[in-house]
Amino acid sequence: MNIKVTNQVVIQARMGSTRLPGKTLLPLGGRPVIEHVIRRSSAAMLVDRVVVATTDQSEDDQVADWCNRHAIHCIRGSSADVLARYLKAISEFPCSNVIRITADCPLIDPGIIDALLCLHAGQGCDYTANVIPPTFPIGFDAEVIRAETLQQLDGSASLTSHREHVTLFIRENLARFKTANLSFGQNFENVRLTLDRDADFQLLARVFAHFASSSELFSFYQVMDFLSQNPELVAINSGIDRFEGVKKSAAGENRRLQWE
Repeated sequence: MNIKVTNQVVIQARMGSTRLPGKTLLPLGGRPVIEHVIRRSSAAMLVDRVVVATTDQSEDDQVADWCNRHAIHCIRGSSADVLARYLKAISEFPCSNVIRITADCPLIDPGIIDALLCLHAGQGCDYTANVIPPTFPIGFDAEVIRAETLQQLDGSASLTSHREHVTLFIRENLARFKTANLSFGQNFENVRLTLDRDADFQLLARVFAHFASSSELFSFYQVMDFLSQNPELVAINSGIDRFEGVKKSAAGENRRLQWE
């Protein structure tokens, strides 16, 4: 049995993206995408452990093998039921709080993770995020959930969309939980620094190329300063709804999201 820690990042990762297959191991700045996500998550001062949660599909053998070669904690579970995958992660690697990060966020900022954890602890929350509503660019999204709250979701989240998107039940039922949101002073919600399409990869490649000579992890502030000086880069992948995936899932159930 692995020891219980206080704050544990669980990174959901898979190779089977329909829009950008194999994105989890694509090279950026000389490293695979998943390595950037792990390095940046691990750099947060308040994070005690990082676990990758990939699927049991054969195509994700590559992800599990990469984690094994690099001594990264990894669990495998359902492709469609991502909530079950998270529950398995905290069963095998117990913790008090889960920090949910997706593997399409190679620029995730450790400072943002620490700020979320401080807010979460200070307010005594069940759920703390920076997406209710979002002000950071997509790609810097992170959520903190009490492990007990995550376990309670298993009995409440019956819709397929709620199982696939892990915290969607909370975001559609905020009044049932004690929550807090981390906001930024400016609204960058329409800036895309995530990895879901080829255009996203083109923009991220430019960002990593710019900081190639940096020996340290460059920060959210440095990235936004670079983009402010090169505004044409933001246009490379603009105009895509950050909630496209979750809206599609809800539409498949003939319903609209609670906040629409």
